[in-house]
Amino acid sequence: MNSKEAEYRELFLSEALENFESLNNLFINLEKDTKDKRSVAEIFRITHTLKGNAMGMGFKQIGELAHVIEDIMDAIKSGKIQLNESLFQQMFRANDKLGELINAIGSDKRVSYIGLKTKLEVLLRTEIELSTPTPVVPIPQKEEAQVAKPKAVEEQFDDATLADQMGEEVVEAEVVEESSTEITFAEVIQIPVKKMDELMNLVGELLIERDRLITRHEEHGGSRNEFEGLKRITSNLHYGIMNARMVQVGFLFNKFHRIARDAAFVEKKEVTLRLEGTEVEIDRNILKIMSDSLVHLVRNAIGHGIEKPEDRKKANKPTEGIVTLTAQLQKDNVRITIADDGKGVDPAIIKAKIIEKGLASKAMADKMPDEQIIEYIFTTGFSSAQSVTGISGRGVGMDVVKKAVESIGGQVMIDTQLGLGSQIHLTLPSSLAIKSALLFKLDGQEHAVPMSYTESVMNVENSALRKIGRGLMGTFMGKTIPFVFLRDIFSHSWTDLLSDKGALHKTFEEIPKDELLQVIIVSYSGRSVGLIVDQLMQQKEIIEKALPRPIDHHKLISGTTLLGNGRVCPVIDVSAISELLFRSGIATAANQHENESNN
Repeated sequence: MNSKEAEYRELFLSEALENFESLNNLFINLEKDTKDKRSVAEIFRITHTLKGNAMGMGFKQIGELAHVIEDIMDAIKSGKIQLNESLFQQMFRANDKLGELINAIGSDKRVSYIGLKTKLEVLLRTEIELSTPTPVVPIPQKEEAQVAKPKAVEEQFDDATLADQMGEEVVEAEVVEESSTEITFAEVIQIPVKKMDELMNLVGELLIERDRLITRHEEHGGSRNEFEGLKRITSNLHYGIMNARMVQVGFLFNKFHRIARDAAFVEKKEVTLRLEGTEVEIDRNILKIMSDSLVHLVRNAIGHGIEKPEDRKKANKPTEGIVTLTAQLQKDNVRITIADDGKGVDPAIIKAKIIEKGLASKAMADKMPDEQIIEYIFTTGFSSAQSVTGISGRGVGMDVVKKAVESIGGQVMIDTQLGLGSQIHLTLPSSLAIKSALLFKLDGQEHAVPMSYTESVMNVENSALRKIGRGLMGTFMGKTIPFVFLRDIFSHSWTDLLSDKGALHKTFEEIPKDELLQVIIVSYSGRSVGLIVDQLMQQKEIIEKALPRPIDHHKLISGTTLLGNGRVCPVIDVSAISELLFRSGIATAANQHENESNN
């Protein structure tokens, strides 16, 4: 396949996927209002276009299936058949199969469709026969059977019929004046994502090379101001390409009408999906990474959150539950919230489950506040479902959501009120291409911490800290929070940090009490931690790369970046450090509780 053919296929695939999503939403609208002639006409138009484009590209399977859907919609338009629940179920199945066929383009995956296509054809014939009286079959004229209608006439009839059905005016070719000779071009072009990613990588390398040149120039006594023009141009180029990769979240949100409809159907619940902030823009790659997680969260809100109609009625709620998908822009981040007005999360049920599954002892669980107990829903293998259904109770899901969010430097939090509902907040970077970070030194090596996690920087005397259990505690903004010397974390293994009670006290005990410490206050999942470093440096925009093998599974480092001096700079994983201290804190609380019980 040459490059031009590949480009045409990419364009077809992009448009076909848009058609598939539009059909999903139109079928949902039509199911709610079966007299919506506009939706019927639009479905007919889309399937007619998809059929033609697919046949033109040689994708016979897509064209044939689209043709059958088109015939059914034509029969509905003309009143030959009526919409019913059975027909809707088959239409949704047919559109799902269209999606499978479209997504299989370019792969070796074989998608069977003949059985469904045949079933739809039989259904169409049966519905027509049931809805119309037995017709008198005319005897065909022999002469007419031998006459073939010219192709041009067929095409003209099809176009005229379609235009008439769409309510458009049909104009005879001879009422028309000579057309203008002016040639026009579309103001929008479609570019394959792969090309945009390649451009972004090249610009990233350009920025690294720029910083290297500036640093080297300064080391030889040159002025940094001489490169202001270069910095401005490269930054504008970078942000320009970054903006070109941005898409509105509505691009993904609009797909959830069908997902919510199917989940509610399976659970036998009444649910309305509301979308807010669909115009907020985010990097397409982030949206792609988070798509499966958002699907799970919406289905989870319906399966776990929204009650059955009879239960909602007993609770003096409307029988129809509401799930809301919201996007908000917050500085360099986008916050996506999945909210429901269901029953909320019961900490007592979660506590019983974590004890039952051996995730925590009863002594540990009794010591935990409700907020800490609820966070266990993000633990691998945890599920509070009483029974397994098509969308819940399989013991997987929320842990995958957390890992996906953390893989791109985001955060996930849950707010819940028993009897009123729950909100899952996902704080995501608006772009993966570049992130703002704070540089610091530790044992002579530069490190970086993402600014998305950074609350503040401060100086504190060593004497202001105190030992509590396994860790250190201090005060920030009038609130007691844990502090940790990063040197202690990086000089011990993960196992030692959890088993050695004095591992996090080592540096604290070695340095003078009056020594002034430089601290970075970071926040993750609503918990603040003070990270004590050797030397604070400047804030800088970095391009983070994944860790190479064999250190790609390092628990405390999320990636690396290249500095202008040519040195590799590790980016610390704030979520992992927070998790480490969180687990250490649980152990401390459990030991204290057990000691109190023994006494």
